[in-house]
Amino acid sequence: MTAVSLLALLASFVAAFAAYRLYLNYTLRLKAQQHGCLPAARYKHKDPVFGLDIFLRTGDAISKNQFLVEHQRRYDTYGHTFESLNFGSHGISSIHPENLRAVFSKNAADWGVQPLRLHNMSPFCGKGFITTDGSDWKVSHDLLKPGFHRSNISDFGPLEEHLNILLGQIPKDGSKFDLQPYLLKLYLDLNTLFLFGESIGMLSGTPPSHAKGFLDAFQAGFNGCGIRIALGPLSFLMPKGSWLKACDKVHKFADIYVDRAIEYRNKVNSVGNSQDKIKRRTLLFNMAQATADRTVLRNQVVQAMMAATETTASLISHVIRNLASNPTIAAQVRAEVLAVGDKPLDFDQLPRIKSLQHVITETLRLYPVFPQNNRVALKDTILPTGGGLDGTAPVFAPAGTLFDTCFATLHRDPKIWGPNANEFCPSRWENDYSPPPFTFMPFGAGPRQCLAQQKATMEVSYIVSRILQEFSGIKSEDEKPYQAQVALTAKSAHGCPVSLTPATG
Repeated sequence: MTAVSLLALLASFVAAFAAYRLYLNYTLRLKAQQHGCLPAARYKHKDPVFGLDIFLRTGDAISKNQFLVEHQRRYDTYGHTFESLNFGSHGISSIHPENLRAVFSKNAADWGVQPLRLHNMSPFCGKGFITTDGSDWKVSHDLLKPGFHRSNISDFGPLEEHLNILLGQIPKDGSKFDLQPYLLKLYLDLNTLFLFGESIGMLSGTPPSHAKGFLDAFQAGFNGCGIRIALGPLSFLMPKGSWLKACDKVHKFADIYVDRAIEYRNKVNSVGNSQDKIKRRTLLFNMAQATADRTVLRNQVVQAMMAATETTASLISHVIRNLASNPTIAAQVRAEVLAVGDKPLDFDQLPRIKSLQHVITETLRLYPVFPQNNRVALKDTILPTGGGLDGTAPVFAPAGTLFDTCFATLHRDPKIWGPNANEFCPSRWENDYSPPPFTFMPFGAGPRQCLAQQKATMEVSYIVSRILQEFSGIKSEDEKPYQAQVALTAKSAHGCPVSLTPATG
């Protein structure tokens, strides 16, 4: 086939799809009218057929660490709710609390993630709480939930042990260094300990032999999932050979721990022994009490590791960065920590340090770990607001609509948070202030709200309080404006450059 005939075929396809789009738009308007809905503001596409321009612009923003800035620009331009094209399909973006209530809570059954994620991610992590909806999601959720009971997350002994390794490695002579890589290594160790009952040994530099190459494979598999989702119907363009090899390596790593968990479960059940303390706290051993299906267990732990990758470490990094940039606030929090005691604090003491909790909450507002989220309409449904010239009419969302929201933009909306919405101001949370529903969603909302919320916030409280006990001064050494590096989660693109002054006495 000649180049001319290929171009002619492509032109015919584009023309046919454009005609199909006109038909879809016509039927969409008819259905919207039948439900008393009006269209929302429309994104001004340069490509009015497929909307590839917004895809390319988003990719460029991600590569330049401007992803959240680009989202803010769109909402500043089009308002709290607007419609766009997503590879030729219908998309709605919104940060209006009533629409978020509908999607994440009130009408959550109308919206899901499986059409967006399962096909693209299945070779890496199969069916689990990240990739499925309905009964499959509930099975995964119910398997994971007992592992986050207070009895499994309230013992800070293993955390203190690994934190001491970190404290022994970081500079204490006031020299500048980046704390973020140390925190990321710390949480690779802690997460594998919580998931599998064995630390991967990143801080100590003593990983088990079967872990060789695992982290690189995990990152490659994880990134491949993200690329396939971003490419949408063009996911076939991503080469699969090396990605599938990475997936296989991750599976073999996880299977070692799955087999151990099943073997231990059978041993305990056969002789009637009680479980030892460490295994009771391990997520995989908890799940193995409910099922011995190797594939199910492997999928759950791989997905749990995906959800835990960089999350708590990024939050701690942002908290320390905020304290280092606000020495008066840091001194206040440190004084309150020391007033409680100069020894490691426990699960019950930490929530009572109000200034520390306000700093963590304000950090979550400005720098949510999961800054953006998507859902797909599983059937024809309606969003309560955003349509019409004044943006107050309901909006029709046909089955297949991609719903996109940006918590980072929501959390900085001056209409909700006032004129200082972009400022770090922990005092806004004093007097037990509670923002209106669905205006503050750092851990999501509704039935799919993050199970690890309490675990994450308590561990952040513990680690930050310990750093404040060990160091009397935390100075920011960051000379660049903040930029967010966004994948599934968001972390500082420049790390957390600081210098520390050890406490005397």
